[in-house]
Amino acid sequence: MIIDFHTHIFPDSLAPKAVASLQATAGIPVRFDGTASGLLKLMKNDGVDRSVVLNTVTNERQVGKVNAFALETKNNHPELIPFCSLHPLTQEPERLLEEFIAAGIKGIKLHPDYIGVMFDDDAFKPILSAAEKLGLPVIIHAGFDPVSPNKMHAPPDVILNVLSEFPNLILVAAHLGGVNCWDEAFKKLCGRNLYLDTAFCCERIGITIEQGKRIFDAHPHDKILFGSDAPWASPSEVLEFIDRLGLSSESREMILSGNAKRLLKL
Repeated sequence: MIIDFHTHIFPDSLAPKAVASLQATAGIPVRFDGTASGLLKLMKNDGVDRSVVLNTVTNERQVGKVNAFALETKNNHPELIPFCSLHPLTQEPERLLEEFIAAGIKGIKLHPDYIGVMFDDDAFKPILSAAEKLGLPVIIHAGFDPVSPNKMHAPPDVILNVLSEFPNLILVAAHLGGVNCWDEAFKKLCGRNLYLDTAFCCERIGITIEQGKRIFDAHPHDKILFGSDAPWASPSEVLEFIDRLGLSSESREMILSGNAKRLLKL
């Protein structure tokens, strides 16, 4: 079984515009059209059984619509596991998260760069405190993002600050601890009480096999999750990168599905 812990889709009516805009910002060609049907087709082609869909709120006005789409995705596509998203200005985050859990939502996606707030800022603390209390996994974009080319809002040092304040938070730092921060992530995040995912970790993004091996050698394999970052990368190209790291069959099984099953309580 393969579970892709890091994918993105958009409502069918918004997908063409959203994908075109994001593609222009990032300068990265997409691997499917950004719709649920497109993702399901890609999953079938690449042998993926389930995919976590990460919805992202960029301002407080989007909270209702973004999370309504998450619930719609859950109800319409059993192969997809949508996460909710909140904004630092969201009122009563614990109450909302309790409602999402009751509706079957398995986690939260936060993107500090799109929000423009440092991940260790006080503004995020009510959300993180509620997530820690409720045992709800939080996945963040870590490291560089082209939407904020001059400032990273979740580099390794900032992630360490959050781990220090919320030691029981189930935190997933995407992109093996941070895009363009892999050497720093190796030094500062490996061995810590957090999960790393492999989203877009292939040589096309700039990470080398040697950097990948260092991180995989230093971080517990029961805290690494396979993720593709589709539509920006396909599952097959990230799987190819992982297969070049020389993992044991036991580690490969944990990373491709076992760890995700445990976190998602499947």
